[in-house]
Amino acid sequence: MYANEALAPRDVTVVAAPPTGRIGPNAVTRMAEALTAHGGSGLTASIFAHAGLARYLATPPEAMVDETEVARLHLTVAARLQRHDGVAVARDAGRRTADYLLARRIPRAAQWLLRQLPRRTAAGIMARAIAGHAWTFAGSGRFNHVFDPADRRTLWLNIIDSPLCRDPEMPAPACDYFAATFEGVFGAILGPTTRVVEIECSASGAPACRFRVRW
Repeated sequence: MYANEALAPRDVTVVAAPPTGRIGPNAVTRMAEALTAHGGSGLTASIFAHAGLARYLATPPEAMVDETEVARLHLTVAARLQRHDGVAVARDAGRRTADYLLARRIPRAAQWLLRQLPRRTAAGIMARAIAGHAWTFAGSGRFNHVFDPADRRTLWLNIIDSPLCRDPEMPAPACDYFAATFEGVFGAILGPTTRVVEIECSASGAPACRFRVRW
């Protein structure tokens, strides 16, 4: 049933999203910030207008956003910017999201305590916490995590049926926003050498968007 071993349900937490299919506003507001930092307010206005979301520049969302709107925004960024620029903007938006989460959503005392633990233990705690809030970024998709059975310093994160990857057909993994967000959050706990790389992406035909966390 599981073509890829990393998707097998061993040591896995699976969290399905509520049926509403909504994603947290950081996926919109941090993308706006990254676009402005990259190309100025004119570029931001153009991208949001082409995505049909100009109203979010006038009134940034503070509540959960329809996942189809988030997908449309991120796909518009990828389509209207050259590949290198699109990746840079998406990763910048992801880093900004991670910074927001670390500053506003993960208590500093908890971060300090996690840094005192063995990194594999801390990684597992972090992954379970992320799984508990996966509906805020996976929308109507599903999220799971599993430690690599062959490498104690590697954790796999999987987003299955990601709403951001249902339509495009990309030649390479396209979830740079998520990869950078995961890297920022895990890196703050596991150390600056932590890297998160998307190995497979459902936008290019894989069964899930698979992220390798390695410290």
